[in-house]
Amino acid sequence: MYAKALNDKGEIIIVKIQNIRKLYYLEQVLYGVAKTITEYISLGEDYLYHGQNHFIGVHTKDQLVVNTKERSVIVSKLSPEIFPEYILIRINKFDKIAVTPLEEWMDYLKRGTIRPDTMTPGLGEAREKLRYYSMTPEDRYAYDEHLNAVMIQNGVLDSAKLEGYLEGLAESRAENKEKGKAKGLAEGEAEANLENAKKMKAMGIDLEMIRQITGITL
Repeated sequence: MYAKALNDKGEIIIVKIQNIRKLYYLEQVLYGVAKTITEYISLGEDYLYHGQNHFIGVHTKDQLVVNTKERSVIVSKLSPEIFPEYILIRINKFDKIAVTPLEEWMDYLKRGTIRPDTMTPGLGEAREKLRYYSMTPEDRYAYDEHLNAVMIQNGVLDSAKLEGYLEGLAESRAENKEKGKAKGLAEGEAEANLENAKKMKAMGIDLEMIRQITGITL
């Protein structure tokens, strides 16, 4: 639960009450701070501001006027990983020709236009989304059906490849198993013949006869 109070110094104090065990408490506190800033912020001359306890125009170097009651809200005593530097982008103040990647994004957010030769990360994907949502419902449906058919086809091919792989693996294992059985039987037979040959020799049977019976030369 969030609560905001005004103290005797005219400062706004944000209170975040957590009475149950849960994750991301600091992130939620950060959200409350950011939301309060947007509620109390005043107008400036620039369209891009960067700062921590104060905001300076990146281009015009003017200081963005934040209500004095609100300045103490941006505190630096909490985890720097959760509370980094702030960048405020005011899309409605941007009226320049986009040059930098950030300005291209601002131009897109304000006017919905993207340069055909843009190299700005993410805007190529945004252009594809614009094309998709600018289609008629009929064209969009046909496009979705085409993608669905391609995915089904790819799924069938992948399934066939997997089945073929599993069948080959099963056949290979069965073949190796049979070879193992045959090898085991041959080794067992050889050991039995050797034992029999030794017993016959102990009984005084002629060695040539033992060789003819067991195939083993002692």
